[in-house]
Amino acid sequence: MKKLVVSIMTSALLLVGISWNTNTTVEAQTVPLMYTSQSAVSKAIKPKTAISTTKVATRSKTKEPMKVNYSTLMQSSGWQPKVNNGKTSGTVGKGKRLEAIKIELSNPEFKGGITYQTNVQSKGWLGWKSNGQVSGTQGESKRLEAIKIKLTGEMEKKYDVYYRVHSETFGWQGWAKNGEAAGTVGFGFRLEGIEVKLVKKGNKAPGTINNIFRDGNKKYVDTKGKGLIKGSNNKIYHIPNSQYYKTTTKPKAMFITEVQAIKAGYRPAK
Repeated sequence: MKKLVVSIMTSALLLVGISWNTNTTVEAQTVPLMYTSQSAVSKAIKPKTAISTTKVATRSKTKEPMKVNYSTLMQSSGWQPKVNNGKTSGTVGKGKRLEAIKIELSNPEFKGGITYQTNVQSKGWLGWKSNGQVSGTQGESKRLEAIKIKLTGEMEKKYDVYYRVHSETFGWQGWAKNGEAAGTVGFGFRLEGIEVKLVKKGNKAPGTINNIFRDGNKKYVDTKGKGLIKGSNNKIYHIPNSQYYKTTTKPKAMFITEVQAIKAGYRPAK
């Protein structure tokens, strides 16, 4: 037992660098046992190494939805901020004319684009413009009176483009589509606002498709050449097939064109 104790103490003293003779009598002296675990030594000796972990964002990029964007040049206010997908560009009830327009597609789902044509005061129908080009005039103070819009390429096969305008006197007209004329000609009425929307091919229109376009010089006559437009006692005129045409049984006046009716002091039915 004594030899075992001596052996243990000898090992301990050798760890702290003390020379020890096992044949020497051991005196009753307290020798501090200095013990350092292997892990602690490693920590003391091994230099600290900073491990930087870079977190990589793994957000999946969501594709932006397809939009039809448009902006109008408005009387005394200049170019209006771009709007999209059926929102109104221009004004309603302020009596300000639109003078030009730009239309484009963003993130189209299929190949193709959008093209448009405007009818301008004293100039008539201008050439077709496409994909963000300006249609109309700038700096000439001329009103837009009507517009046609259509899609091109694969987009034309997969989608319908609907559009409606707010015209002087007539207000909001019906939704035209795919190159149909929207607005008026022959009256000298200004366009004041416009909304444009993409609808999947064959789906329903956003609203009524009645009264999308009016030609003030279109002739409404019977087989004998007599005018068919009815002017009522309250100074409202009704064209054939309109809502109150048949119920206006005792017209005060008859006209061949709408322009004639307006010049005679009549206003169109709502």
